[in-house]
Amino acid sequence: MTQALNFYAGEHAYRTIQNEGLSPQSIRVILGASGGPKWFVLSHLDRYLASEWLPAINHPLNLIGSSIGAWRMTAYANKDPVAALDRLEHGYLNQRYSDNADADEITGKVNEFIDETLGDTSFEDLHPNRLLHLVTARCRGITAAHSSRRQAWVFTGVAASNMISRATLPRYFDRVVFRSQGGQLPLPDWDQFTTYQVTLSIDNLRQALQASGAIPVVIHGVTNPAGAPPGVYRDGGMVDYHFDLPIKPDNGLVLYPHFSPVLKPGWFDKPLPWRKVTANHYSHTLVMCPSPAFINSLPYGKIPDRKDFETLDADTRIRYWTKVVDMNRALADEFHNLVSTGKLAERLQPITTIAR
Repeated sequence: MTQALNFYAGEHAYRTIQNEGLSPQSIRVILGASGGPKWFVLSHLDRYLASEWLPAINHPLNLIGSSIGAWRMTAYANKDPVAALDRLEHGYLNQRYSDNADADEITGKVNEFIDETLGDTSFEDLHPNRLLHLVTARCRGITAAHSSRRQAWVFTGVAASNMISRATLPRYFDRVVFRSQGGQLPLPDWDQFTTYQVTLSIDNLRQALQASGAIPVVIHGVTNPAGAPPGVYRDGGMVDYHFDLPIKPDNGLVLYPHFSPVLKPGWFDKPLPWRKVTANHYSHTLVMCPSPAFINSLPYGKIPDRKDFETLDADTRIRYWTKVVDMNRALADEFHNLVSTGKLAERLQPITTIAR
């Protein structure tokens, strides 16, 4: 039978799962990457974790995400996470825009499905033991430009600078993490980006979610979110696209349901084949993602992406995404079978096969 999932484990995670297996009690952190519609290949795996694993986790669970990952992790943090994931999927999947939609229209629609995901009592509905860390990028200097035309010019220059060295990006962005009261990532130190941690509140939850998904040119940034350093805030993927941070719990593992075996530190690294995450940073992490065979079996032989808005009409795109959602049940079923039979350890590959 064709395998639907691949598993990549860091050195510590590999050893732990080989010796002890994997259970909800093992998990201390869950990661959610940027990637927009790529999430539609994972939505039933998310539902499985939300319905079967989250209720079994009694210890504090740190949830960190950027962009769509921030929205997914906020759904995970809901007291009824499956219902929140349903709302997020429905709102995102059924987006429709006029021809040549501008940033005003797109931003309005995005905020509508953020509100739909959160519901009427968003902050009160967050589970006290599920601690959010929503990553945003605070713009420095010219990256705070409001004009879409100027943004296109500016971010082309940032991409060129990043091609030379990722170390240039802190000139253009700070990392601002909106985190739940009491949230603490098992992270000995942040990287070269100036990093601020802001307490998540009823006043800034929606702002943080909009900011974390505010793709330059396409979606308006958020100006001066409540309780945070002043400035224009944009997509968290600018600094943490797939994450390259040494998140290493003392007493457990990091679970990372991901779209593919490609791990890029930042959004600007996507077209750079040589730019990968650091394997040692993933020592405590289990990455699980759809296999190439499963991806090839999908309509168009690929997972959804933002280009579908440009290449497909709305009805075709929605049918395609809906089909992918239906097919990705296979990932949840396979994960359940591997964990319940104790055979997951047989499927582990070292993280060094996809990281440097």
